[in-house]
Amino acid sequence: MVLLAPWAGAQTAGEGARKWAFATLSTATAGNIVGSPALAPDGTIYIGVEVGASTSPAQSGQLFAINPNGTLKWSLPMADWVDATPAVGPDGTLYFGGWDGKFQALAADRSVKWTFTAGGFITSSAAIGGDGSLYFGSGNGNLYALTPGGALKWFFPTGDWIDSSPAIGPDGTIYFGSWDKNVYALRPDGTLRWKQATLGNVASSPAIAADGTVYVGSRDLYLYAFAADGTPRWRTGLGDAIEASPVIGADGTVYVVTTGARLFALNPDGSERWRFPAATAAPLAPIYSTPAVRSDGSIVLSTSNNALIVLRPNGTELWRAAMDDWSDSSPVIAPDGTIYVGCSDKKLYAFSGTRAPAAADWPQFRRDSQRRGLQPIGSATGTTGRLGNLSVRTNAGTGGNTLIAGFVVSGSGSRGLLVRGVGPTLASFGVTGPLANPAVALFGDATQLAANDDWWLAANAAQITAAAAAVGAFPLPSGGLDAAVLRDFTGGGYTAQVSGSGGGTGVALMEAYDTGGSPGARLVNVSARSAVGTGGDILIAGFVVTGSTRAVLVRGIGPTLGVFGVEGALADPRLQVYDSANRLVAENDNWSAAANVANIAATARSVGAFALTDGGKDAALLLTLPPGAYTAQVSGVNATTGVGLVEVYEVP
Repeated sequence: MVLLAPWAGAQTAGEGARKWAFATLSTATAGNIVGSPALAPDGTIYIGVEVGASTSPAQSGQLFAINPNGTLKWSLPMADWVDATPAVGPDGTLYFGGWDGKFQALAADRSVKWTFTAGGFITSSAAIGGDGSLYFGSGNGNLYALTPGGALKWFFPTGDWIDSSPAIGPDGTIYFGSWDKNVYALRPDGTLRWKQATLGNVASSPAIAADGTVYVGSRDLYLYAFAADGTPRWRTGLGDAIEASPVIGADGTVYVVTTGARLFALNPDGSERWRFPAATAAPLAPIYSTPAVRSDGSIVLSTSNNALIVLRPNGTELWRAAMDDWSDSSPVIAPDGTIYVGCSDKKLYAFSGTRAPAAADWPQFRRDSQRRGLQPIGSATGTTGRLGNLSVRTNAGTGGNTLIAGFVVSGSGSRGLLVRGVGPTLASFGVTGPLANPAVALFGDATQLAANDDWWLAANAAQITAAAAAVGAFPLPSGGLDAAVLRDFTGGGYTAQVSGSGGGTGVALMEAYDTGGSPGARLVNVSARSAVGTGGDILIAGFVVTGSTRAVLVRGIGPTLGVFGVEGALADPRLQVYDSANRLVAENDNWSAAANVANIAATARSVGAFALTDGGKDAALLLTLPPGAYTAQVSGVNATTGVGLVEVYEVP
């Protein structure tokens, strides 16, 4: 059943209907849901529950895994309440703690991988670092750091218990609050970077903006903003205690709720933009859950008014849906728009939605739907990972629609690169309309260095086969029409062009693999230019970070290509970066609207990238990424088409 407030106006089509409500416990069993749901990449929803009331002679807990259709996947009994929100690791491992003081790692089939015993209750939700390290607070006042295998790395003592869930910045700094009234920032080795005092207990979990600003609430009625180095930027009094985490929208707006039962929207300078309900209207019941921001800027809020409320970006109510009891659980939004939230009637609710979660600075509790608490947006100095491979799949044509990839080698010595133009073999992977006969040409400046039409006719075909096997590339059939070049490259800039032999067109895959070479030489920039279509014909570039964490600048260029004489440039590109589990890491539409626009511009200058137009519609992201494979996707806003360019730069 969906209830609409009289002032809400017409409900958005396809939104707010209750899809299902899964009862975790029977109506005869005392219990509650205080924690929030987490989503695995396969769509499984995880949530912990309290079994037994606080007055019960004995309490226990349970962890549930629910299928996206609302059926039980599995459940696992626990020795005590589970109020902490689970965090889902890159490999699907589930991490969470309970009131029994045990922190556990479960496989997706609910088998226990390991257990760590802390010295006090655990209601703090875990954060997962780029290297897989796990961070959580305990009732004994310690912030713990564990290895991915469950071994203790270190612990940091504070003056009181910690139920604030830590947040990790791009440089690995761990931010959290304590009931000793302080906000802490720890280095990855567990040493204190800084701490700042508030006038009340800090149960709120921090949110980290792209420019490094750390937002956190206190029970002293203030929301605080600190620079990454701990310098206070501002504090804003909201009249009531803040228990929930703030969140940040795509335009930098900070959203935070209070126990005084209002949601505040604040500008990045701390000034108030609006509040809901308005100051002249009656408040809601006290709010303890963290809101979530959707891709269209709307805000989802679970309340103690037995309802899920969705607001427009201007603070007016869009729609509300009834629940059968109050909710302290923070909603999570699935990629298909479905909204999941726990309730004190011991049910997990699923409501229809048509908007995906925002991929902004910090749009929901723990930032992402896996609840990892890790901020990838921003640049960290001293990262030592390397750019490895580049792959681009798009519709290759002729003339201005030729698939053009660029790469830059820096340092002394040379690197070996295997460059392939794949067409016919794509059919074996289910790709329709592949380029029938691709050709590859390599250039240094305007000079052609090498070319190939059919790879198996190359003089070094045996070495090409060996190199492909060594880097893990799928084999090309002997006698086929795919193309490949293997050679060494010294420092400088190069381009690879994939076109149809004889003027043919179709879907092509361009790949450049680093096959090794001089230790002092490395790939520092990869790029690709092609026609950007819709659906399967958008520009998709894959790249790999190897070794360790690496800061990168990723750009999706359209309008600025016109400055260089490119005709038919994409007018308004959207840039999205996904990890190997197909999770959206971050996205940007207009680079000049990003919260860290000054950092993006300065970084572009430092890596030698051409300047983007101020206020323009090109897209850019400054990210710090752990090792792994990523894809950068460039598409046109509102399904527009044109020539686009994607670039990935190593950031010093």
